[in-house]
Amino acid sequence: MKASVLREELERFRDLLTEHQKLWASSLDQPIPDYPVRNIQKLEAQSKELCRLLGRLQAYILRFRSEWILQHQATGTAWNALDAAVGLNSVAQAKGPSLQVAIQGVDQVIGQVEALDPDDEVLTGSDVHVRSGSTVDRIMLAYVQSLHPQIVKAAAPLYHDSHYPQAVEEAVKAVLQYIRNKTGLSADGAALIDTAFSLKSPILAFSDLADQTKRNEQLGFMELLKGFVQGVRHPLAHSQGKQEDAQKAFEYLVMASLFCRRIDDASPEALKI
Repeated sequence: MKASVLREELERFRDLLTEHQKLWASSLDQPIPDYPVRNIQKLEAQSKELCRLLGRLQAYILRFRSEWILQHQATGTAWNALDAAVGLNSVAQAKGPSLQVAIQGVDQVIGQVEALDPDDEVLTGSDVHVRSGSTVDRIMLAYVQSLHPQIVKAAAPLYHDSHYPQAVEEAVKAVLQYIRNKTGLSADGAALIDTAFSLKSPILAFSDLADQTKRNEQLGFMELLKGFVQGVRHPLAHSQGKQEDAQKAFEYLVMASLFCRRIDDASPEALKI
């Protein structure tokens, strides 16, 4: 959800909580109230709307503030302030404080959302980065879906979920698997690439390899591909927890996509030219 939209939704939630607090307070008997005795239908309608809003917003609220538990000092009874604030099952001694805490807490969350760029994409889960709304990030997220289908299938979901190292590693694996699919070979890494693109007896070739220029193209691609595998997959596999930023990971995916498209250009048919 965009930060601007989330802020509007949170402000609406806070305003409805404030209205509910006022009506709740005016619906109680004195001097020691338990449950409301007036405005029951209106309170029920408010509660229904608040529950639906909380259902939609709770995961976002918990991203910015995870602790909403209140406890009665005398009895030790504990409850969730958000649930009590929107529901009608709590006695006044729990409902009143819950409403106050919920209103103040949501206001604090609104303040944190206000600090974001309005176009930033806010995802649920405190361990997931807010996605920048800048033009570059939007372009990268959109363009990932236009990469080679082999890379989109293997890595795009991971990239969109901000699992950047895993997305890159899966993209490298996808390139190697694509070569296997094209050749029927079962080897891996440099051995697979050398066999598939061998200058002497290639299974996949970009041309008939009749002159040095054509052989250089074949050899150059083979060395580039081996360097990509050795320089990207192996370091990631041996660097537990290494974090790649979004742009670097995106550029790795573009490289993987280009390799797949060049593999499409190389085929046994080229040897018949």
